Amino acid sequence: MNPTHAWMSLLSWRIFLFCMFLSFFVVVEPAPTDLAFFIAAICLGFVPLVRARFLNGIAVVGIILYLISSINSLFFVEINFGFAMRAVMIEFYMIGLFVMTAYFCATKGDEAFFWILMALLIGALLSAFVGYLALADVVPNSDIFFRGEGERNRLKSTFKDPNVFGPFLVPSILFSAWLMVSSRKFYRFGIFCLGCLLLVLVATLSRGAMVHAAISLFILMITLLIYNRSAHPTFLALLAVSAMVCFTGLVFMDQIVSALEGSLFADRLSLQGYDDSRFSHVADATTHILENPFGIGPGQARYRYGYLPHNTFVAFALHNGIAASLGLLLIYMASMARCLMKVLEQNPGWTKYAFVLAVLAGLLVLMQVVGSTHWRHLYVICGMAFGIYSTDSPTDVKPHWHPSGGGRIKKPGLLHRLLTPQGDQNA
Repeated sequence: MNPTHAWMSLLSWRIFLFCMFLSFFVVVEPAPTDLAFFIAAICLGFVPLVRARFLNGIAVVGIILYLISSINSLFFVEINFGFAMRAVMIEFYMIGLFVMTAYFCATKGDEAFFWILMALLIGALLSAFVGYLALADVVPNSDIFFRGEGERNRLKSTFKDPNVFGPFLVPSILFSAWLMVSSRKFYRFGIFCLGCLLLVLVATLSRGAMVHAAISLFILMITLLIYNRSAHPTFLALLAVSAMVCFTGLVFMDQIVSALEGSLFADRLSLQGYDDSRFSHVADATTHILENPFGIGPGQARYRYGYLPHNTFVAFALHNGIAASLGLLLIYMASMARCLMKVLEQNPGWTKYAFVLAVLAGLLVLMQVVGSTHWRHLYVICGMAFGIYSTDSPTDVKPHWHPSGGGRIKKPGLLHRLLTPQGDQNA
């Protein structure tokens, strides 16, 4: 690779990381993260790809089915073609995000794993900071950071919906927990981030996000206990604290229930009035899918039937066709299967695949009760499954952050020096 290509490749990589960082601010359209992605994609378009193949055959078939069927579904739009066209453009963008993430993780390996998650974590901390300001009501018009018209109820921060904000926090919560128990340099930072993000997650009152976090954290905990025995004391302390909290909750259950009676928190922990209709809509949508196997057009269910089915794969099949939903399922299953095989092989780097698998497993459960087709972080995590990882520390990066094209090595910047875990070892 000549020096020009090397620096263009580096520029694309750095802009892509900036895109990951900006993914916390999506309350406006187009979001700044989208603009950064397209600039990174343009830069990468001027560079010869390092490796010709970085996705397996199942994922490629899934992409083809996903895109072709989504385009085909436009022929069946009856009411709002402009909205449907915009949705298809977003779906192409999601696939591009998936492919570019897979490419960088396959070519940069452990370095990409660390920096992508660190960029997401810093972004999550900023969104949490905005959430804390809104909760404290120290910013003008703080109601805009909550769901509802003029009501201060469920925190959505810099997102449009708390049910998107909550799941976005989960990968960063898992990464913080991993740093806390595995890194000598970052364990204090991990403790701080974990505490901040967990409190904000609770403030979203997103039941699905909490279940997602619980499932993913449990899988990650098992992984780290298997890999690193020195993590046992930390996890035993966490289990002891959890047991004490549960015991206290049981002892004072009556007082807690009476104190929470009528509160939004208690209401969110119980079945909602729309839960029955949510599942009936999914059943009704299944019937319409059989009647319209090629789809009715992206986002058209709200116009034709007056609802959106809260199941990712059912909603995608109803809108874009059965083949499109099968394509999305193949992409997702290919990502999970690759991680599972790497975990079972137990070669160096398997804990990174276990981390990705933990996030995807929790997301898969969440996808059964929400529509997540346009969630950016979902496609990023799927792309990370196709990385080439060779070490088991979450903080492994190259000694110098520079292109491998023979260019002059410059002194790393301040942020890079602060964050790069040189000499960092498992605790």
